[in-house]
Amino acid sequence: MQYDTAHMNVINSRKYEISFLVLTSLLLTLVSNLPYYSLFFNPSFDPPGPDWSILKIASNITWYTLQCLFSILLVFVFNYYWKKYFLPKKAPLVITFPLSTIYNLLIAYGLLEASMYFAGLTVGYPFGEHPTYMYYLWKYIYLIPSAVLLSYLLKLIVKKRVVELTNARLIEENLSIQLTTLKDQIKPHFLFNTLNTLSGIIRNEPREEGLKFVDDLASVYRYILEQSNHDLVELSVELDFAHSYTRLLEKRFHKKFVTEIDIPDKYLTYQIPPLTIQMLIENAMKHNEFSDASPVNIRIYIENKNVVIENNILPKTSDSSGLGIGLQNLSMRYKILTDQEIVINKIQNKFVVRLPLIEKSK
Repeated sequence: MQYDTAHMNVINSRKYEISFLVLTSLLLTLVSNLPYYSLFFNPSFDPPGPDWSILKIASNITWYTLQCLFSILLVFVFNYYWKKYFLPKKAPLVITFPLSTIYNLLIAYGLLEASMYFAGLTVGYPFGEHPTYMYYLWKYIYLIPSAVLLSYLLKLIVKKRVVELTNARLIEENLSIQLTTLKDQIKPHFLFNTLNTLSGIIRNEPREEGLKFVDDLASVYRYILEQSNHDLVELSVELDFAHSYTRLLEKRFHKKFVTEIDIPDKYLTYQIPPLTIQMLIENAMKHNEFSDASPVNIRIYIENKNVVIENNILPKTSDSSGLGIGLQNLSMRYKILTDQEIVINKIQNKFVVRLPLIEKSK
């Protein structure tokens, strides 16, 4: 399917192939006939007969131009479009090359004879029949190989383009599969943590608090369902979700969890991948040892067109290894969706992640 799509794009550009063939043939025609054209415009030119008027000279120039252009185009078209139908399929080069040479020699001979015949019917042989024959012969000696080589050049260009289109399609589909896989990874990961949270509330809080938590959890999952087919969301939408998510955490951790969100309104229309802020908040909760006396503090703010998610580092004494899909997941998503990369570092006992804001395409 990928090759068919790429090949279809090439077929749609057939007019450019034809333009290349025509323009190149015209250029070869003009170059090959320059000596002949200059002869007529030479002040010392001695016409072969008294009937050589301006109209006669113009008709001769037109004939030699069209004859040469048609010959080159015929060789071009045969070698580019038709030759494959006259060669055995999947035959080795030792067979196809001699056959191609024979076909082109036959075409050259046919064109030579046809040129002499039609010249006799139209412009005649102004410099004699034998000189005219030799003139055509020497022109075909270099024009036919030139046309064959240029047809192969065009084939190489088109083949390269087909490969590029095919590779682009494969890369696009591969990235799409990667992105879908990464987004699917988030859902079970998030569910795993929120169910643990709900379990804790059911054990330690009144029934009403559990019901409120379920309501908030439903709102959170509604967002996940709504954004499941979106690669990017507006920052304002993601922040609304982050507020809902932090309320869930506050119900469980109370004073152990403190968030501060300071985002100016002018940045709210920018975009980021969905669930990124939630994942970083969750990451901070998972990898820090916090308590009422030492809460985890999370700040979310803007700096140089980056959303900065910053939390204090409270190292865990126990094993803090997680499911291994957090920051790596986020980094991969940014690489897939944009050419920008996230920045992750530790500064003065603070863990800081910078998410580049993506301008909304118009």
